[in-house]
Amino acid sequence: MKKLLIIILFISGTLTYSQNSFHLYHFNAKEGGQAAIANLTDSYWGDAKFKSGGVSIERIRIGDNDWSHRIIFFGDVDNFGRVEGDVEKYEWGLFLQRLNDYVEEWGPSAAGRFSSYEGGSIKDFPFIQLYTFRASNPPAFKKAHDKIVSQMKKTLDNRPVAFGNFDIGGEGASHWVAVGSKSLNDLMKLKVEMEKMEKEWEEYYKSRGTVDHNSNFVIQVLKTYGGI
Repeated sequence: MKKLLIIILFISGTLTYSQNSFHLYHFNAKEGGQAAIANLTDSYWGDAKFKSGGVSIERIRIGDNDWSHRIIFFGDVDNFGRVEGDVEKYEWGLFLQRLNDYVEEWGPSAAGRFSSYEGGSIKDFPFIQLYTFRASNPPAFKKAHDKIVSQMKKTLDNRPVAFGNFDIGGEGASHWVAVGSKSLNDLMKLKVEMEKMEKEWEEYYKSRGTVDHNSNFVIQVLKTYGGI
């Protein structure tokens, strides 16, 4: 059994980014295992009380990510995990044993931090396009990113946009951007509207520095637990 990797993320419009981070891990579910995994996570996290954040179970829908699913834990790094006494320690081990009955293989992992987050909750926009890349000038990229997101605020219409870095792993990428939407169709409609902002995008590409693209894919949030 490969090591189960835990993603710690805290998504909020008022993040104190220096105090929040994430650990990201992929897996391939066995054929027909998705429903069983959902039932299992419901039984373990369905009534869980978290100090902050929560848990997200995600399916990789389309793009250049070859894994089938991801499991993510969200939380403030200074106040992470379930409330003391909410679950017995031995229950985690039993949960992992049962989970691995439905997992074919565990995949690559990464850890990093959030730099910015704007928009609504992933519960309301569960289809998320993720871009991973290597930025030659991270400060310039963040400045350009924050500016274009601000300029697109009306077009985004509360769809969430997040930006952050990889401190560990990332398969060659140094940073990532995530854009949420209500469905795949909604995502495509958003792209059509964003393309109309030609001058803004021209300035963005000129000012962000050199970027080497790594991956581009869409995930669907299947389950969330806690305050995310």
